[in-house]
Amino acid sequence: MYNLPQPPYFLIAVGLFMSLSSGIVFAKLIKQLVQDWSVNPSTCNIVSMRGLTLQLPYIGIAIGALIFLSSSLQLFGFTNLVAYSICLPLTVATGVVVWIQLTKILDKMEQSITEES
Repeated sequence: MYNLPQPPYFLIAVGLFMSLSSGIVFAKLIKQLVQDWSVNPSTCNIVSMRGLTLQLPYIGIAIGALIFLSSSLQLFGFTNLVAYSICLPLTVATGVVVWIQLTKILDKMEQSITEES
């Protein structure tokens, strides 16, 4: 008799928690950076906004989403290999597109600073 493997409910919860907690940190960092920029745009360094301080929570969101999505696919009977090979390119592509958009917004902020000077 064939037994179906137990779905990874724990990993679903871990991925969701990881994405949500990293998302909260990311949102607070963005709010703080924009607030600092709006108070004094000339002294705020846009390049530092793209640094590791902002990248770590963003990567945490992406990894949490990857774990959550692939574990959710395993609920439907997909194996680990198939679930991760579907979700990894999807997560990476989405993460890159969103990061490019964020970079463009930061570039526009930097251009507005140089135009005011």
